[in-house]
Amino acid sequence: MPKQQRRLVAIVSMDVAGFSRLIHENEKHTVGVITGVFEERILPATASHGGEVFKTMGDGILIEFASPVAAVEMAAAFQQETRATPVLDASGRPMQARIGIVLADVLVVGNDRFGEGVNLAVRLQEFAPPGGITISRGIKEYLDGKTELEFASLGYQKVKSIDDPQEIWVWPPDQRAKPVKPGLGNPGRPSIVILPFDNLSSDPEQNYFADGMTEELTATLSRIRDFLVIARNTAFTYKGRSSDVRQISQELGVSYVLEGSVRKSGDRLRVTAQLVAADTGAHIWSDTFEGATAEVFDLQDMIARQVAGAVYPSIRAAEVERAQRKRPDNLEAYDLVMQALPQLWAHRMDANAEAIRLLERALVADPNYGLAAGLAAWAHAQQIVYNWTADAEAERKKGLHLIEIAVRNVGDDPTAMTAISSAIMLLDGNVRRGVEFVDRALSIDPNHAWAWTRRGFSHVYAGESELALSAFGRAISLSPRDPFAFHTYIGIGLAHFAAQNAPEAVHWVRRALDLRPGMTWPYRDLAVYLAHTGEHDQARLALAEFTYLRPTMTLESMADDLRFMSPPLLRRYIEGLRLAGLPTAIAEQHP
Repeated sequence: MPKQQRRLVAIVSMDVAGFSRLIHENEKHTVGVITGVFEERILPATASHGGEVFKTMGDGILIEFASPVAAVEMAAAFQQETRATPVLDASGRPMQARIGIVLADVLVVGNDRFGEGVNLAVRLQEFAPPGGITISRGIKEYLDGKTELEFASLGYQKVKSIDDPQEIWVWPPDQRAKPVKPGLGNPGRPSIVILPFDNLSSDPEQNYFADGMTEELTATLSRIRDFLVIARNTAFTYKGRSSDVRQISQELGVSYVLEGSVRKSGDRLRVTAQLVAADTGAHIWSDTFEGATAEVFDLQDMIARQVAGAVYPSIRAAEVERAQRKRPDNLEAYDLVMQALPQLWAHRMDANAEAIRLLERALVADPNYGLAAGLAAWAHAQQIVYNWTADAEAERKKGLHLIEIAVRNVGDDPTAMTAISSAIMLLDGNVRRGVEFVDRALSIDPNHAWAWTRRGFSHVYAGESELALSAFGRAISLSPRDPFAFHTYIGIGLAHFAAQNAPEAVHWVRRALDLRPGMTWPYRDLAVYLAHTGEHDQARLALAEFTYLRPTMTLESMADDLRFMSPPLLRRYIEGLRLAGLPTAIAEQHP
């Protein structure tokens, strides 16, 4: 029986447009021309770009490339040559090919390749215009800054025999196709961004209260399945900026913008909100709401209902009510969680410690607050995973205790479920149990960008690189300007490393470092990946950046901290640290 192995590759599927008609008109001429093109153009172009043809099927050809960039360059060069030097059919008309390219985790058996990715490449090719190329989201991510070709998004499309809609990008031969912005792929599904509400109170410390209004409205509306809602992290990049809504429409591809303000004075609250058509700037709806601060959740629900009705009249009030989460019993606890969120998203050692302090206070005020417990458990997990603590076991013990509090009180809050999922995987190493929570989060809120990122990590930990890259791509499309995107890039890098593509892993971790200058923990990944590419001097320098603030790190402690990785992935990761020079014991650092 042939030896079997898996690898992550770019798959190119090519066929001849109108093949059945051409065969019917003149079979002998058509077969002769296609055979000539295959031998004289396709095979040399494939070889020069490092590819390998592994299957031919009449007019169809499947080719494997180790590099997605090389796959796209070969496809574009072939299409451009065919335009410049046409191949004619029996009637003297130019013959054209359609090409689809995907990133796929394939099973290699002898000279053949198997897997869903092979089928997807063929199906994607069917969306390509004659003389054009279509690519998957995974391929598009690779091309950033590496090609001058301009691809236009066709949005999410239902692909035959594939369960989930796929975002497809096209290179049209005449370059006249207009790009479709994120969120506009399905014109029957309204897309919206909730901009950070302005704080009009005299006390700047009340900013978090306005942020909470934005947070809750985003969470409620994103759970209505007829909406596509841009994630809160991208929305908050507009905080404090004076931006024209038409510019926002162009940048985010949304059809509606919700903006407003909050004024809190004593125990009284006034909220003003307005809904704007993003492409024209026309006001669709606006209103002012007043009440006691204790009624803040009622005000948020009222606004959500009116926005939903104005954007999509067919949405019934009951649908909005189903999207409203169980709120905390204690308003002080809610305030403290809102204050903790920006500290958590800052993703820095000092900020993470402050988030833990705030969340502990929230749990004192409301011991049964599931969201606070889940976020606190995740914060303790970060202390370990990013080596921000000298006492990993103490952090683990606290985090595991918080997980059980959160599980008992999570309700149907997708953010809490995502935090619980992350904490379970990172603290307990139980990826299967963690996946149950993140999948529940996505079943409730399919627009939850952070949940898609965590789903990507769960696939990486299990060694499912192709699925991981698809989930990370979904997260990026839901939050295209996310300051937390560096974390997604870290995941993409680990996915490539798991797929035995260390050079590409190096590229992605460096992109993450470019987004967050001053971070040191990603140098751990960089050291591992560089070591596996044979760049040992650079790997040692990267490891030195990581261990400068963490002198007690050893191979044993790292293996324990990263116990959530699958055994094969963990072994390769630890081997990279060994090659980069991390000692097996502290004594080796201080002989």
